[in-house]
Amino acid sequence: MKLTGTRATRFISAPQTDIIGVLFYGPDRGLAKERANQLAKSYCNNPEDAFAATVLTADDLASDPAKLADEMSALSMFGDARLVRVRLDHERNGAAISKIIKSFDTDPKKAEAKLIIEAGDLSPRSAVRKTFDAAGNFASIGCYTASANDLANLVRTTLNGLSISIESDALDLWIPLLSGDHALARGEIEKVALYKGYGAQVGAKITVEDIRKLAAGGQSVSIDDIIMSAMDGRLHECDAQFKRAVAGKINSAVILRSLQRHLGRLIEANANMDSGESPEGAIKSLRPPVFKMQERAFLGQLRLWPGRMLRRALSQTMEAEKQLKTAAAPGDAITGRLLLALAGYAKKRR
Repeated sequence: MKLTGTRATRFISAPQTDIIGVLFYGPDRGLAKERANQLAKSYCNNPEDAFAATVLTADDLASDPAKLADEMSALSMFGDARLVRVRLDHERNGAAISKIIKSFDTDPKKAEAKLIIEAGDLSPRSAVRKTFDAAGNFASIGCYTASANDLANLVRTTLNGLSISIESDALDLWIPLLSGDHALARGEIEKVALYKGYGAQVGAKITVEDIRKLAAGGQSVSIDDIIMSAMDGRLHECDAQFKRAVAGKINSAVILRSLQRHLGRLIEANANMDSGESPEGAIKSLRPPVFKMQERAFLGQLRLWPGRMLRRALSQTMEAEKQLKTAAAPGDAITGRLLLALAGYAKKRR
């Protein structure tokens, strides 16, 4: 059974009793872990108790996949709920695991324990994923990288609960730095909230300066700085800023996704202009609105970049993203070359 969206959220909060086990998979390992931990508390009074919960690894099952069936069938020593957790870092014995899941799905009464599997970004061809998707007594839940809107809602909700507000400019600066991993995002929000004393001071507010000082990657250079330099044609600044970002451990994939979002907004504004709006009117129609400090630069980029070149640039970022997903891809080099190519084009147009 495949669960998505609100169905997945509701299930994790109040799991169906007829579901024996759940597979959490996807590129956001932090989110998978958080959801798995939340579900474990529903399945077991003390998930950390070695007598109540058994933890298996992918290597354990690679050498002896029958361990999974044995642990799921084993009776509790004290008659209370049992839990089996599997960290599936590879699928070298995926077919055998799939066969065991199908066996329990056919005869669920022989299961004496609940099962939670945490995996990485399984492809649709994965034997384990396909089995969970098709099962009637097992569920699969994908854990994907949060959108900018989801991250903004997470920040606002968490901070509002602590009586801390945040400037809109600070939020715009922070969101790209939080992309990529749910656990990282929560940790960063916790760190900044701690700095603000968890809202103990009336009127506590997070500012742009706070983000530049505290946020991971914010100290050396912001992702917006890199993107705006590239699209403005400031070639040397773009090169220097990207090198500082790499040195500061900012993920190239995060920079690439932010570039895609920026190009998408430029393409939308360009389409508004083609419909007869002025450049100023075209950007005022965008949602969320353009960061005030960037309005002048955004207008300048609309003049530098014709629509067909914006679409071509977006296509190149998509191709670069594909390259980043291949094994051992030099992500920094791929992203850096693309940024310099865009900056070079814009410089010629100035």
